[in-house]
Amino acid sequence: MKTRQLFAIFGLIFLTAMLAACGGRPGAPVAATAVPDDEPATETNAEPTATRPSQSGVTILADGSVVAVKPVLAVSFTASGRLLELAVQPGDVVAAGDLIATLDDEALLDAVTNAEFQAAQSELNLTQAQAELDRLLTWEPDETAVALAQANLTAAQAQLENAQVSDSVAGNSVTQANVSVAQAERQLADAQEAYNTAFDPGREWELGDPFRKQFLENERDAATRNLQFAEENLRVARANYSLAVAGINNDSSLNAEASVISAQQALENAQKPPTAEQIEAAQLSVEQAELSLQQSQLSLEQAQEAVADAQLLAPAAGTILSVEVAEGAMIGAGSPIVTMLDTTQLEFHTSNLSERDLARVAPGQTVQVTLKAYPNDVIEGMVVRIGTQATGTVGDAAVFPVIVSISSDELDIRPGMTGRAEIAGE
Repeated sequence: MKTRQLFAIFGLIFLTAMLAACGGRPGAPVAATAVPDDEPATETNAEPTATRPSQSGVTILADGSVVAVKPVLAVSFTASGRLLELAVQPGDVVAAGDLIATLDDEALLDAVTNAEFQAAQSELNLTQAQAELDRLLTWEPDETAVALAQANLTAAQAQLENAQVSDSVAGNSVTQANVSVAQAERQLADAQEAYNTAFDPGREWELGDPFRKQFLENERDAATRNLQFAEENLRVARANYSLAVAGINNDSSLNAEASVISAQQALENAQKPPTAEQIEAAQLSVEQAELSLQQSQLSLEQAQEAVADAQLLAPAAGTILSVEVAEGAMIGAGSPIVTMLDTTQLEFHTSNLSERDLARVAPGQTVQVTLKAYPNDVIEGMVVRIGTQATGTVGDAAVFPVIVSISSDELDIRPGMTGRAEIAGE
C-alpha cells in the first residue's frame, strides 16, 4: 500500500514538472494520458492529462471521434433522361440494391419489345435455314413426289396437244389474214400508180382540149376513189391480221407450254439429288441466320440493359445525406442524384495520442471506446493501424492518429460522434 502511494506521489511530482515545462498556457492542446492499470483514471480527471513516461501495464487514454471508413458517395445514372420518380429522401437508410430513382423508360421499353420481335424472327429464320440444310444433307428420292410430278407432266403435255390443235385453226386464220394484207397492198400500189398517171403534170394540156378535158377529169375522179378505197381496204386487212395474230399470242397453248416446262422441272427436282453448290448455299444461309440471331440477341441485351440503367439502385448500404435533383428534371449521365454515406463501417480516430505512447500501441490491441452520446456503454474495438504522419503537437510532443475499428448493433453510432478510447498498452 505504501509503495502505491509513493508511486502516485512521484507521478504527481513528474506531472507538475511537465506542466511547468510547457509553460502552463491556458487552452493549450492536451495530450493523451497513459494511466497504470492498477490506478484507473478518476471522475475528476475529465480530459486526458499530459503524457508521462509510459510504464509496463498501463492503459493509454486518448480522445477522438467516429469516422466512416468509406467517403461520401455521389450516386448517378449511367444514362440520360427525364427523372420520373425519386424513391428516397435525406435521412433515409437504404440497403445495397434498394431503389433510389427511376428514369422515364417508356421509349426504352418499346425498344425492348422491338428487339424481342427481331430476335424471335431471327430465330425462326435460323430454324428454317437449318431445316433446309438438313433436308439437302439427308436427301433421298421421294417416290410419291416423283409419281406426282410424272402425272402432272403427263397432264400438262395433254393440255399442250389440245392447245396446239386449237392454235392450228387460229394459224389458218392468220395465214388468210396475211394473204388479204398482201392483196390489199398490191391493190393499193395499183391504185397509187393509176392516181399518179391521172395527175401527171405533163397531161395538163389536155384540160385545154374540150374533148380531152372531160375524159381526164373522169379519169382523175376514178383514180382518187380507187386510191381511197385501196387504202381503206389495206387498213382493214391489217387490222384483221393483227386480230388473228393476237388470238394466237393469247391462246391457251402458251400457258400449256409453261405448264409443261414447270412440270418437267418439278420432275427433275424430284429425281435429282442436291448439288454441292446448293448445299454450300444452304450452309451459307445458316451461317448468315446465326449471325443475324447473334446480332438480334445483342441488340435485345443492350435494350434490356438500357431499361435496367433507367433504375438507379443503391450501390451499398448507407444513409442518404442529400438529394440533388427534383422529379421531372432532365438529367445527364453521371450527374449526381443523391449523396450517401455508408454508416455500417465505422472507425474511431484518436486526436491527441502523444508520440511518447506510440511504442506501446500496435495493431491488434484491444480498445474500449466510450462515446459522449452513450457514456454508460462501452464499445469494444481493436487497433487497426497508426497514422504515418502527425496531426499536430501538444507541448513538445507530436500527436498521431490511431485508427480503431468499432462495431455495435445495439447503438445508433453516427460519424462525427466524439468520445474517449482506452488502449491496453504493452
